[in-house]
Amino acid sequence: MKSKLSTVLPLAALATVSMALVTSVPAHAFTIGCPSSIADNVTGTSGCQYSDSANQDSVSPNRPLTVNQEGFFGITNWSFGGKIGTNSGYAGTQSGQSGSWNLASVFQSSWTDVMLIFKSGNGTTLVGYELKDGVKAGNWTSPFESSLFGGNNTKDVSHISVYYREGGNSAAVPEPATILGTMAAGSLLLGRKKLQRKAQ
Repeated sequence: MKSKLSTVLPLAALATVSMALVTSVPAHAFTIGCPSSIADNVTGTSGCQYSDSANQDSVSPNRPLTVNQEGFFGITNWSFGGKIGTNSGYAGTQSGQSGSWNLASVFQSSWTDVMLIFKSGNGTTLVGYELKDGVKAGNWTSPFESSLFGGNNTKDVSHISVYYREGGNSAAVPEPATILGTMAAGSLLLGRKKLQRKAQ
């Protein structure tokens, strides 16, 4: 009886800790792969994702960047570069239905990932395009099509923000199942060691 109880208690503790972690983590918005209708609206890109909830592109210095909270392309350490057509060196068409973008004068060889975030207005969320390696310029058409965001017509882009990541260390978002699995394996190993010590 004592042996069964010593086996059940660590498992119960593990279940309690796991549930506490899952329920105490704040709700996290996420990104979704773009439908084919907008996936290729920006030239020179390798991927497209849109947020399920974020409609503001906050770059305020006293708040976390929205794109990091959303985890665009599984990355949470993006840095803000500038806005197309607004900041020096970030050339191109800043708003409307279509245009161009050019980062050639600001692009750094240390940038390992570069992303363009498109923002519109009411009834839309942020749409991100990850650039292919070495691509510094291209064209775009508004991703805010009625098929995805409703309305009768494609909505205008209000601005395009550029984000980059430097260096080789990825701050990819860990999968919840991986975290819980690692915790479960560690707890089981600890419980097993305790049982082995008691058996000796």
